[in-house]
Amino acid sequence: MIHRRVVFQVTNAASKTLAALIASFASLWPSLAGGVEKVPPVLFYNARIFTAEPTAPYANAVAIQGGRIVAVGTHASVQRRVGTSARRIDLGGRFLMPGMIDAHAHPIGSQMVVGGGSNLVLAHYDRKTYSLTDLVSFVGKTVDTGNSMMGDTVVVNGIDPVHWAHSTDIDRELSSGRFSSTPVILFGSDGHTAWANKAARTRAGMSANYVRTLPAQEQAFFGMDSAGNPNGFVVDGGLTRLRASVPRPSVESQLNFGRAGVKHLNSLGVTGWLDAAAAGAVGGGIPLSLEDQGVLPVYRELARRDELTAHVAAFPVIRPNDGHQQLGVVEKLRREYAGVKNLTIPGFKVFADGVVEFPAQTAALTKPYLNTGHSAPVLFEREKFKDLVVEADRRHLTLHIHAIGNLAVKQSLDAIGAARQANPGGTLPHTLTHLEFVDDDDLSRFALYRVNAVLQLLWALADPSTIEQVKPYVDPSIYSRIYPARSLLEAGANVAGASDWPVSSPNPFEAMYQAETRVGPQGVLTPEQRMPRIAMLFAYTRNAAVVLGRQQDIGSITVGKRADLVLVDRDVLTVPSEELRDAKVLWTMFGGKVVHGIQP
Repeated sequence: MIHRRVVFQVTNAASKTLAALIASFASLWPSLAGGVEKVPPVLFYNARIFTAEPTAPYANAVAIQGGRIVAVGTHASVQRRVGTSARRIDLGGRFLMPGMIDAHAHPIGSQMVVGGGSNLVLAHYDRKTYSLTDLVSFVGKTVDTGNSMMGDTVVVNGIDPVHWAHSTDIDRELSSGRFSSTPVILFGSDGHTAWANKAARTRAGMSANYVRTLPAQEQAFFGMDSAGNPNGFVVDGGLTRLRASVPRPSVESQLNFGRAGVKHLNSLGVTGWLDAAAAGAVGGGIPLSLEDQGVLPVYRELARRDELTAHVAAFPVIRPNDGHQQLGVVEKLRREYAGVKNLTIPGFKVFADGVVEFPAQTAALTKPYLNTGHSAPVLFEREKFKDLVVEADRRHLTLHIHAIGNLAVKQSLDAIGAARQANPGGTLPHTLTHLEFVDDDDLSRFALYRVNAVLQLLWALADPSTIEQVKPYVDPSIYSRIYPARSLLEAGANVAGASDWPVSSPNPFEAMYQAETRVGPQGVLTPEQRMPRIAMLFAYTRNAAVVLGRQQDIGSITVGKRADLVLVDRDVLTVPSEELRDAKVLWTMFGGKVVHGIQP
């Protein structure tokens, strides 16, 4: 290579003009003139600091500068590192920790995916017990206000699955009278189920004749009354068809969903997440395409407006049996969004099965459901899936698999094991999420294949969702291992925390409390699976950063990483369990800037 020295000769007048221009640009972008170095460091002291670094998990002072962490340790050592020019902030003995990361959430919402942001903006019915009178009254008031619409369709989110056992009664009330000509859709809180009144399902083409033309396996996606007519209930494949018929929300509506979701998560101390259905459809019922990019354009626009105050790893959903061409779509999306600030597309998501709760029962178990004698299938062809995962790993595409039943977990691990064997040097953070049931002989394979276990432990409680809707229908030998968090931890799995918001609250401290106690209104759920609190703090910080593929830059308080910090009103390492779930975030910092709370 030839190096050349180019000399510019300018007049004095031109030189002054050039100098003025440089000064002007430097005032706008300090880094052009070394301005970052001139910004004084900020030293936080008098705090209980959890660093999430295994070799040095605690400190009492930290300094940041230019959006990065520059010193961590004792007050004296940090003070020596930053000198007397640092701005000093006394944290009053409160608790400082890394920005938390939700390793599986749906924070925005689109036509094909109910999101946390859309739940905050649209109507949300949060009653956990069934009352037909209350439900009909709520829907009637929603219709009257007209403030929860997608096109001409009234949308209500957050319906507890306990309601679906009464779908025929709901259909009788919400498909007649004042509701007969108004499309009404109730979306389940689990993200896999919904109910549509007659006006909505007529538009979607979900008639009795249509259902009868489907293969028996797909007929199971539609609820029927005693006369063999659809009663409005849909799950997985049926939900995909229903969603496709719903008018799309406007661009401005989706931006409002996005803003609401980002702000809410920031308020809970969350500065990063894995969007587990950023494009494509829940259940993988339709192929991923470039024509429908889900919420990716929303993230791009929020980033353009400097409103994306979090690290987002976006995972589109693909239909695995469609072969390698689906990987090509993911790669094209990755290239298209490569320059978007704070957004990455590390890979894709696949559904291995559905949900276990009655009446859906689409989770793939190794033994039949006790009430029907039937088994739900895994949602991919086994050998074809192995080939897909091996090829994805070769192309450096990370896999995120929804797997609830123990059969779905087993066959998903088989596929990742095949990829590790084909590419023994591979380091991609492949992940299984939900993991409601895992066979004992599969526990050790998480560490062996370096598979992350992303758990939603706010669900690990003894209440109707685990007792009435699951226990009577699942073989006791499988049920006894429900949500095996401690077993996975002790088997060496990298356990990361997640909410699946809006399926459940995105508040990490509530999930930590539940993971530690596993207590519910009906007792304690498999108490031997309780998690140590320190393990849950790692789960929502360093371990979750591994899932996002960002552990070199975020997830812990160490020199060189981004200054994503959270100040909490109490020492969440030592307070009693009941106080842990009530912890409040005083401020959240993202890249050295406060994005929630009062500037320290």
